[in-house]
Amino acid sequence: MNERVASGFFADPAAGVVLTATSCNRPLFHRECEALAKFTQMDLVLLRFDPLVGASFDILLDGSCHWLCNYLAWRRVGDALWLVPSHTAGPFFRLSGVGLEAFENAPYESGYQRYAGIIRSIETPTFEAKF
Repeated sequence: MNERVASGFFADPAAGVVLTATSCNRPLFHRECEALAKFTQMDLVLLRFDPLVGASFDILLDGSCHWLCNYLAWRRVGDALWLVPSHTAGPFFRLSGVGLEAFENAPYESGYQRYAGIIRSIETPTFEAKF
């Protein structure tokens, strides 16, 4: 696995997802990621890290040419990592060993739960659940 991460991305063919990261601002690195997604024929999740505001994610679904941008990590203890829109509207994605699954409804029930589960990874570089 370390060899795959050292290559600049992590691809999980069983889950059908490629993960990569950058500290560049949007839309930088989109073109390179589009080529990677087309080559692998998988969904692509691009983690963007800014030391002042933390982590956000851009999502490119397999076969699509439209990016879904500025998603936030959200997690409840004992659950998979979710990618939720930074605004309240849009599809919600659960990222797990089976891949990137899209949902119409949020994984949380209230604004408090939304806020409590968001992980920006500014202080600690993990995406462990806080809620």
